This record gives sequence, C-alpha cells and structure tokens, in this order.
Amino acid sequence: MADPAALKPNPANPNRHSAHQIQLLAAIIQEQGWRAPITVSKRSGLIVRGHGRLEAALLMGCDKVPVDEQDYANEAEELADLLADNRLSELAELDEADLKKVIEKLRQADPTFDVELTGFMEDEIAKLFAEEEAEDALETIPRMECQAFEHHDYLVFMFHDLRDWMLALQGIGVIEVDYSISRTSKRIGIGRVLNGKRLLQLIEAGGKAA
Repeated sequence: MADPAALKPNPANPNRHSAHQIQLLAAIIQEQGWRAPITVSKRSGLIVRGHGRLEAALLMGCDKVPVDEQDYANEAEELADLLADNRLSELAELDEADLKKVIEKLRQADPTFDVELTGFMEDEIAKLFAEEEAEDALETIPRMECQAFEHHDYLVFMFHDLRDWMLALQGIGVIEVDYSISRTSKRIGIGRVLNGKRLLQLIEAGGKAA
C-alpha cells in the first residue's frame, strides 16, 4: 500500500482520461473495492499501469492505494508495457450478442445492481436492446437467394457475425471498403438482399473446386 499523493505518473503516458471516466472508475472502486493495483516501476519509480486509477483515488481522497512494484530491464521495456496496457484492450472485439447475455444475466442475479458500474451507460444498453427489438420487428424476406438470370443494380449481403463478413471480404478479394455507405445512404436502382451465409458457402465451394 502507498500514499497516492506520493506516486508519480509517467509523463510519457499518451492516454488522457476524461472527467466522466475518472468518476466512473471512482464509483466502481467504491462499490467493489480495488480489483487491480497501480503498477509502479522499480527502475524509474514511475507509474506504468493505473494512471486512471490514481486519478480516481485522488478524487475519492484515498489515504492508501494498492501498489504492485515491477522490475523492468530498461526504459524501452517499461514504455512498451505502458503502451500495451491500453492498446491490447482496444484491439479486443466486442460481441454484442454475448454482451446482451451477460447484461441479462447480471440483471437476473441482482435486479438492483447499478449496471453503469460495468462501464456501459444506461442509454447505451437501452440502444443495444432496442436494436435487437427493431431487427426482430423487420419483415422476414421469404427467399434470400438470387434466381437464375436475375439482374440487380446492387446486392446487399446480410451478415450477423463480423467474422463471417471478414471471411467474405477475404474470399472475394475485397481490398478496400467504403464505410461512407450505410443504411441511411441513398440508393439508386434496384437492389436485392441476400443471405451472407450463402455467399460464404459459394466461396468455400469454389475454393474446393479449384
């Protein structure tokens, strides 16, 4: 344990924490206690991990905070760990279907629990479940297969899994995607919606035939 006022933030830390994030961190610590210590380098005496937790501790007026002192061979190793701590979490892919299941499970386990202590705001959670309800309300397309000799000005492939979409892009050799086109973009001509799973099946079949 250490006095948070005596800890030294690393001036090289590129991450900036908003006031909202610090307030949220403080609320989580007050509710659940310290789940992770502040990592300090024995080599430099500077914080490597936990700059946000330090700010939260100062906001709460903590007298002591848990500290984990780590050995680093040199400055490069220390800075690499500093950057990786934040960058690796950014690279994680959030599965919205699994997220909904976890939130539902949390609510069932404790209906009075403040869901915002997960880091997700109430409006974000409401939007997440509203999108699911909107998808369920959409009229089902009776056939999602392209008939022989049909002509369409554009095709829309529906994917419910980001990994399937990435596989499809790779399979048909798409190098660059124009993300400016969205559901609200104006479409000219006649279009047809097709099942993305069918496209993957055709790509796989073509690969085997080759």
